[in-house]
Amino acid sequence: MSAITVPTHEHHAPTMSVGEFINTYVFSRDHKIIGIQFLFSTLLWFLVGGLLALGIRWQLAWPWTNMPVIGPMLFSAEGGQISPEFYTTLFTMHATVMIFFVIIPILAGAFGNYLIPLMIGADDMAFPT
Repeated sequence: MSAITVPTHEHHAPTMSVGEFINTYVFSRDHKIIGIQFLFSTLLWFLVGGLLALGIRWQLAWPWTNMPVIGPMLFSAEGGQISPEFYTTLFTMHATVMIFFVIIPILAGAFGNYLIPLMIGADDMAFPT
């Protein structure tokens, strides 16, 4: 019995240049890529809103205590402590960011652009090209 050798082929991952990356993921007209862009920007704003919530919780847990790391940078006039005026600002900005930059964009932008065309069987969105 003779042995059969099967020729092997080397598989290389496709490479993408910076220009191709920008054209594909930044200036895309594909509804799935646009939905993913909305998702990533929403997650970034979710992180910002979470940091604002952290400042709110810090003031509630330890009132008039210096906030570590970012306290001296943000609240240098108060010696690193969150003043009542800034607490109100934190609360308002947290609500604004979470409503207008997280909840609405993830529902209308991410889910709307990514899922709705797939659910109705459309090839593309009604964006002008």
